[in-house]
Amino acid sequence: MLGRDDERELLESLLRHAVEGRGGGVILHGEPGIGKTALLSHALEQAAGFRVLRAVGVEPEADLAYAALHQLLFPVLGRADELPGPQAQALRVLFGRTHGAPPDPFLVGLSTLSLLSLTAGEKPVLCVIDDAHWADRPTLRTMAFVARRLGDEPIALVLAARADEGHVTDLPDLRGIPLVGLKPEAARALLAERVGGRRLTDGEQDRLLAVTGGNPLALLELAGRRIPPEGTQEPPAMSDQLQRSFLARIRAWHIESLPLLQLVAADGAGSVETVEKAATSLGLATDPLHRAELDELLTYDGMRLVFRHPLIRSAVYHSATGNRRVAIHRALAAAFDAPADQHRRAWHLGQAAVGHDEHAADQLEHSAEQAALRGGPAAAMAALSRAAELTVDGPRRGRRLWTAAHAAAQGGFTAAAVELLDRAEREPSLDETDRISVAVMRAVVAEFAGSPEDAMDLIKPWIPRALRIDRRRFTPTVAMYGNLGVRANRPQAWSDLAGWLDEITPASDNPEDAVLLLLRSAGRARTGRDPGPVVRDSAAVESLTDPITMTLAGSIIRALGDHELSRRLYRNAGQLARNSGSLGALAWNLEYQAADEISRGRLGLAEAHAEEGCQFAAEVGQPNTACRNRGLLALCAAIRGRAEAGELAADVLAEAGDRDLADAMFYARRALGLIELVAGRHREAARHFEAVGGWDADTPSDLAMGIVPDLVEALVRAGERDQAAVATARYAQWTERIASPELGALTARCRALVRPDGGADVHYAESLRLHAMSFAPLEYARTELLFGEQLRRDRRRSEAQEHLRTAAETFRRIGALAWADRALSELRATGESARTRTPEAETLSTLTPQELRITLAVGEGLTNREIAAQLFLSPRTVDYHLRKVFQKAGITSRAELMRLVLTERPA
Repeated sequence: MLGRDDERELLESLLRHAVEGRGGGVILHGEPGIGKTALLSHALEQAAGFRVLRAVGVEPEADLAYAALHQLLFPVLGRADELPGPQAQALRVLFGRTHGAPPDPFLVGLSTLSLLSLTAGEKPVLCVIDDAHWADRPTLRTMAFVARRLGDEPIALVLAARADEGHVTDLPDLRGIPLVGLKPEAARALLAERVGGRRLTDGEQDRLLAVTGGNPLALLELAGRRIPPEGTQEPPAMSDQLQRSFLARIRAWHIESLPLLQLVAADGAGSVETVEKAATSLGLATDPLHRAELDELLTYDGMRLVFRHPLIRSAVYHSATGNRRVAIHRALAAAFDAPADQHRRAWHLGQAAVGHDEHAADQLEHSAEQAALRGGPAAAMAALSRAAELTVDGPRRGRRLWTAAHAAAQGGFTAAAVELLDRAEREPSLDETDRISVAVMRAVVAEFAGSPEDAMDLIKPWIPRALRIDRRRFTPTVAMYGNLGVRANRPQAWSDLAGWLDEITPASDNPEDAVLLLLRSAGRARTGRDPGPVVRDSAAVESLTDPITMTLAGSIIRALGDHELSRRLYRNAGQLARNSGSLGALAWNLEYQAADEISRGRLGLAEAHAEEGCQFAAEVGQPNTACRNRGLLALCAAIRGRAEAGELAADVLAEAGDRDLADAMFYARRALGLIELVAGRHREAARHFEAVGGWDADTPSDLAMGIVPDLVEALVRAGERDQAAVATARYAQWTERIASPELGALTARCRALVRPDGGADVHYAESLRLHAMSFAPLEYARTELLFGEQLRRDRRRSEAQEHLRTAAETFRRIGALAWADRALSELRATGESARTRTPEAETLSTLTPQELRITLAVGEGLTNREIAAQLFLSPRTVDYHLRKVFQKAGITSRAELMRLVLTERPA
């Protein structure tokens, strides 16, 4: 530990904070031999009073889903039954203890966090993973999930990894500690302490420092060996030469055991029983495993037989010829004969295969299915990709490739998914259904991380054929096309859908067919046709079981004017995603819930949904979804009148513009326009609203029409009444075939604004009547404000005061304080002595989004464990936030908090 004082102090500080209940994690990065393992050992020595859980990543298991996590959690898996049911089931399925539906990776993350938190209830926990670069990707993603949630837990997480090998271990939620070579003083002290025999001269030490860069392991291995003299062209003894140094030592002292060591190096599982079985088939004696002669190379911890240093293992494995490695992997495949080890058997068969091998490919495909059931998309991707390489030309190879791409997309490995889809598309024997599936997968990747317009173009040519082949299987794809048309600001999608769906005869009692019928009605309505009989029986669509399809159905129903059913579908879809741990579906769904809450004036809930959506989207590799949720946060900030709203909206606009995200740009432009509108800068507001574009097109888009009520107000106030009248006429035409009180109220308000002075009363009255039939308090208050302003200008002061008071109070209640100030200013202009400041905010509006989510869950009667499961937190973190809520609200019990929620929560 010479020369590592700073690193030791950091690790000791991490442990101290964990004892105090402020957990965290670090990752030690550096080249082989730099001292990572020594620092891990120091952390273990300092962890007196901790429960220590350990794992070591090994290369052969790098593609076996959750292999490292199983090592880490094995000592505490007996407590899994104490977790909430879905979490306990997830771990049982994950580790092959029971059969069941595949757990979502983030349900696995939540289960791991809960199990660690439960264990930490007795004493602090230290989790250590050495050689994390060889840990499987699902384990690393689970550790990243856990690391983000350790702030209120007595848990410390320490990983050690090489930066240039294996899987990427750049985990931003763990503090990175890069390790560099020792400084000269520390290096000389190490040499003096560890190297016996002849003392190196100062010149020899300087040369050794130069060729090793201060790497401690290299210093010790090369001390006493010949070092190329300074000035020669011979390269320094690093990397390959260092590996040869290890191998030379083994050949000198353990040459007879080298074939056995090669077998151990190829195994990776570390089971003595497995190695002995394989050795017997290869004719190798295993006596050295039970004697002390290999102790300097191997260690046995009671569960696993592993090399003491990964560099030794690497040198030994690569010392075997290609033919020898094939024989070794074949022997290991035969040794893994237990049902629980079939994925390892398949992996070794794949490594042993030469050329096409359908038997090995079948085994790998079966292994991939098991990996998918255990929530391991990376393992499934690797197995299917290798299976495709071993498959003879034909439809099966293409199917395996696009299925591997599907697993890659599920795991967030976008680049790998695209490469696999490219390979699948080049297959000449790919059948039509599979080609459609390839196009759908490309569209999914484009929707989440590319361009929505590209996604539309990818699936459009295939939809007519998909509807004829199997319309119910491809219903989500057809619905996605309509949704993308809205997102990309391409209204032609509605016409396309109406034409395609006119040719089929769905059954309204089937969930998928009900979605297609809704799409057909929406397509007809959006293109100026009679939508025909709209599905009014919600039972079919509410029986959908896929949260993505249910969310899409909700958006279609909203387009048809039924906001209440749409809202219910959004909520149910979100709950389905939470219950199954489907964080990708939940991140996507939360945008719809947030937008709906904005329309209802529930800005705190909207912010809570959008913030959560941003976080989850980042975790699952959906940058487009994250950007859209940030756009909604900007819109909330603008409505609230917060100072940071403009900057946040401008940032979203720049990011969304780079990726052509028309819907995210809509949110940002509306936010910027509302900031200007409430401030009375009407021309600037109109400029932002007009930038959405398309309201005057032959077939206007949903986004363009969605901005018209704001645009009409800005244009009228800027003196552009004629242009506002044209926009109003287009809006009325667009809404006339949709039976929606909310749209009707906005249409009437636009008509009131463009009427000459004195003729607007009837339209304002109609708007308020229709507002009363819906729940959209922000727009209701804006209508009251505009009506009050009109009445004041007409010198009808007492009537104006009534509407302006209602507007000010409604704005205040929902937190739109800048709008409330505008209403109060108008009220004072009528001669009424109004308060210059709005009343204090209600307690719920003072809570952070996380605190609000937890508080509302308490209001629904959920326990801390149930809340933790829903919000992907640990019960300890929920308890921490509840204590802060109690302090803010001045209460001491859950019963008081539930009463507060019932009192203050908006309907």
